Amino acid sequence: MAAIITLAAGGMRAEVAPAIGGALLSLSRDGADIMRPTPADAVATGQVRRTACYPMLPYANRIADGRFLFAGRWHHVPRNTPDINHPLHGLGWQREWVVDEQSDTHVHLRLSYQPATVGQADWPYPFTARMAYRLDDASLEIGLDLTNDSQGMAPAGAGLHPFFRRGAGTMLRFSSLSHWRSGADGLPEKVIMPPDPDFRHGRHLDDSVVDGDFPGWAGIAHMTGSVPGLLVSLRADRIFGTLRVYTPVGRDFFAVEPVTHGANALNQPELPPMTILAPGASLSGTVRINAEPLA
Repeated sequence: MAAIITLAAGGMRAEVAPAIGGALLSLSRDGADIMRPTPADAVATGQVRRTACYPMLPYANRIADGRFLFAGRWHHVPRNTPDINHPLHGLGWQREWVVDEQSDTHVHLRLSYQPATVGQADWPYPFTARMAYRLDDASLEIGLDLTNDSQGMAPAGAGLHPFFRRGAGTMLRFSSLSHWRSGADGLPEKVIMPPDPDFRHGRHLDDSVVDGDFPGWAGIAHMTGSVPGLLVSLRADRIFGTLRVYTPVGRDFFAVEPVTHGANALNQPELPPMTILAPGASLSGTVRINAEPLA
């Protein structure tokens, strides 16, 4: 089984597995799970997509057919999951992260990537990523930093893929400027303005099915009903300008994903774009998951 790092502060507790994508395995307050806990067999077999949360970098979500044009050159990124035709969520979640620093309340992780073979790599540009988990008595802060280690300009993106508990009466509330609905292949296919569904006044997720990007969200999302007696909120820095929401039918979880760009942004210029980094430049941001008693 992969080594697990436990963080604790007051009634808050978190578990992190650096060896399996630097993933967050659990987050709880006073013994109540705030996020979807990771099954033991998923930890033992390294099934990162079944964890509570994992990083997405150097791109988030899909790249159509793994092909994109940048700086006059076509690149191909191979498929990285058996069940999805397009490469998914970057490569940080499929790599082991190194522990740089650790205490009872925080852990700092690092991932260095070099393309194995030009033209046949999981991503054509070398980078260094850093991720910091910091726990206090009411929240978990997750910091992401991605540095371009190549000799030229490179596209870059990042995000987090947290899964929250979903039960009867679970409500999600946030505001955004628009909604890009995903097609059957998970790629954006239609923009809706104003957003539909509209989450500004809260929306019950009992039988809602949503899969798409919400660009221009306000940087905060509130969730009630998933953890009795607690208001769970997600706050993200402005660099995470798009929120992706995934509420699969008939499942006891849902995903609220702060990301820096739209899905398939490299091939659809009308979507929020990836960041273009100069050599040595970085893309950085912080997301905070908060859990406090309802007033």
